[in-house]
Amino acid sequence: MRRLLALMLGVLGVLAAIGLSSSPARADTLADCLGKHHVCVTNDGRSLVSQSQQTQLEQAIGNDDIYLVAAASGSAGYDAAMRQIIGTLSTEKNQFVVGFLDSRLKHFGADNRGVLEAGAAANIATTVVQQHQSDRDIFAALQDFVRDVQQESQAPGSSGAAAGPASHTLRNVLIVLGVILLVVVLGGLFIWRPRRLRRQRELAEAKAAAQDDLLALSNRITDHQNDVSVQSIPEAAAEQAAALAAYERGTAALDAARRPGDMQAVSRNIAEGQYRLACAEAVANGEPKPGRRPMCFFDPRHGMSVTDVSWAPPDGGPSRLVPVCAMDLRKIEQGIQPEIRRVEDASGARVPYVNTGFAPAYWGGFGYGGAALGGFLLGEALASPPIFINEYGYGDPGSYGGDNFGGGDFGGDGGNDFGGGDFGGGDMGGGDFGGGDFGGGGGDF
Repeated sequence: MRRLLALMLGVLGVLAAIGLSSSPARADTLADCLGKHHVCVTNDGRSLVSQSQQTQLEQAIGNDDIYLVAAASGSAGYDAAMRQIIGTLSTEKNQFVVGFLDSRLKHFGADNRGVLEAGAAANIATTVVQQHQSDRDIFAALQDFVRDVQQESQAPGSSGAAAGPASHTLRNVLIVLGVILLVVVLGGLFIWRPRRLRRQRELAEAKAAAQDDLLALSNRITDHQNDVSVQSIPEAAAEQAAALAAYERGTAALDAARRPGDMQAVSRNIAEGQYRLACAEAVANGEPKPGRRPMCFFDPRHGMSVTDVSWAPPDGGPSRLVPVCAMDLRKIEQGIQPEIRRVEDASGARVPYVNTGFAPAYWGGFGYGGAALGGFLLGEALASPPIFINEYGYGDPGSYGGDNFGGGDFGGDGGNDFGGGDFGGGDMGGGDFGGGDFGGGGGDF
């Protein structure tokens, strides 16, 4: 009998132990529940999340930093209740995602601290609510929320990836470097390379034109060297020698030119040589030296201009003032149209020199201002009045402006925007957040 009694007491003890071990511990506060479980439901939330559903959610979350709370918010509203939950979790955890289901308002929202990108948890909450507003399956929405957060947290570059915030920063740096590299490559292919090829072509065209101009200057210098009237007068001979020095400087500048802009040094020296020859002729003829003027507009090889005349382009357009040499002046006075110099472009066609791409870079050295050549480049007649470079005593050079590129401000998430939405159709009556007991892990505490 004693043995039987002892056996019965042992069985009762085991049953009692089993019963006690299966009874969940009591969690009277939110902090107590969240310290032990990932899913906490008050008595008010039982109508939305059952014990079995609670257990399934807990199992789905596992050890991830995801927390769900189902309770009734107080009179202060949803945001105040969510802030209380966030504050409670923040005291113990560095990173987490928390979803709050308000059993009073039937509203679900979420917040993130370091697990996902900013605003991502709120966006997921909004999405799952929208997906289940028609069927009002709150449990399915919570399951989808847990799954989507887990997937998002494991995505490459997310804040919750294994590398943590450092990988997020590294990703941004790599993205920026990749964009810069792409811009450099595309810029090289579509901007800098075509520009470089165009400049090379324009340089070659300008050098070909400059060789013709230098040859014309050389021939005139040779003629003056053979002119006894020039060589017999020391001052005239000195001017002729200065013309030769200018020619030599122009030849050296041509050899050193590496871009179209370098060619203006060539044309300036050619213009200087032409001016010195004009001075030599004036001295030889017993006349005063002429003032500096631009070269003849119709062909700089004609030498320095003597005056400005009103001239209309043969293809139409209003008359404009252009600098002309004595020979072309006589033609215009006789009603003869002077021929504009033509040069060969990249296609092999011969075009008016003012319509070449290198016109401002090279021909401007002969005293023509940018506006004078720019009118032809735009398909118009010459600008009026003519503009020549200051060296020749005429107007001021033009100025050039640039484009301003504006930017925009890029905003972030609002401080209390938890996303989500209302499932609707529920009891909108009162309730006190924190007034009920929190249950966790499938049990009623």
